Amino acid sequence: MVRHLVGAVVLTLAMGACSSTPIDSTEQGATESQVGSVNLPLTAQAGGADFRLSAAVFTITGPALAKPLVVKPPADAPAVYNQVLPVGSYSIQLANGWVLERREPDAKAFAAVAAELVTPNPVAFEVTGKAAADAFFGFATVSGDVALGKGSVDIRIGVQDCSSYDTYLAALGELTADCLGTVDPRLYEVTKDGLLTPTFDKCPLDASRMTKIRQLLSLQHRSARMPFAKQCVGGRFQVAQQAFAATDTKVCPTWSRKQVINPITESTIANVMKLGLPDLPADDTGTAPRALELLKVNSFYAVTGDVKNQKCATPAGCAAVCAAAFPGFVSPNGQDGDRVLVDPTAWLIDTTYASATADPYMRLGYYHPMSYYGALPGALFGDFSRYQPCGPNVKCDPEFCSYYAGGHIKTQLQKDCLDDADVDTCVSYCGPKLP
Repeated sequence: MVRHLVGAVVLTLAMGACSSTPIDSTEQGATESQVGSVNLPLTAQAGGADFRLSAAVFTITGPALAKPLVVKPPADAPAVYNQVLPVGSYSIQLANGWVLERREPDAKAFAAVAAELVTPNPVAFEVTGKAAADAFFGFATVSGDVALGKGSVDIRIGVQDCSSYDTYLAALGELTADCLGTVDPRLYEVTKDGLLTPTFDKCPLDASRMTKIRQLLSLQHRSARMPFAKQCVGGRFQVAQQAFAATDTKVCPTWSRKQVINPITESTIANVMKLGLPDLPADDTGTAPRALELLKVNSFYAVTGDVKNQKCATPAGCAAVCAAAFPGFVSPNGQDGDRVLVDPTAWLIDTTYASATADPYMRLGYYHPMSYYGALPGALFGDFSRYQPCGPNVKCDPEFCSYYAGGHIKTQLQKDCLDDADVDTCVSYCGPKLP
């Protein structure tokens, strides 16, 4: 699994020491030691595609400027503009009218994609004369390609795919199957606030699944740590619903779990340890450990239904079409006539154990390699049972996991509830210690 986290400079504000006296933005004659440069290439790459921000107009304001400085760079020039700025406080605003464009590897031309600005606008920054300014703009597309920026030097855009969210949507697909006996994108809706929500409030096949569904969807409210949840969960689901509506699929099959191929046992974890997990802390190498694939719990579901008059032809084919709104749920090439293979990840499974010694995840040296799943920083949240692996009535320590903070770090999962009195809002969290 290759993970993408890339950035390209959009606006570099590398300023030298200057007078704080207000200047006109066209002032000339400053010495080299007093001036800095403003460079504006607006391009990025991710997942093999090129992105660029076109029709961008930036306005820089601050007490040291006699009037606002308006910058209109070409979309993909590597360095097209230079402008002096004195030491001082500034803000930079991106005007309406910008267009985010994408070009696939085999395409000659860029095409506009639907996107929104998801970081503050305007952005404040300081020019100290000692170091380059630091600010960024972030963008997201409803198809799940997320642009963000981070760095100590530049205002940036970058593009990060939504692969780290797949594990949550895959788990939601399995919970839906176990709750209702079917997987159908019409069972959910996206609210006007962009949040994915179920259209049902009970699970007739397994009442406990309703709590798990609500817990999983509560992740959308953790915007500080999942700033692109609306785009990567609700946004992608809405796009998938539109794609589903364009098919002729009227009937989604009935699902019934038949066989668990790869349950997590002592033997499974022993095999994980043989393949090896990185010793933490560790720098990122851009490649996930091979053992990660062993932590997908493969299960076969039997799927049935009258699908003869639908293009998907077989129950398994129609099940895959209906489950496409839950990326990562149905395994590629996992459809076989009347059954499908699914493989959610271990840290989102809600298995509980009689004691700590019965919990295979507590084997010495093991941790859930969550930071290695998908794009950095990886998966941050797990099922609440991974914090409470022996259930609410038996004391067991939380399981270990890895999170990314400039490197991969080992820690224990933490309890994370939006409301401590409402278990429906609780998940486990892998990251720095919560307040």
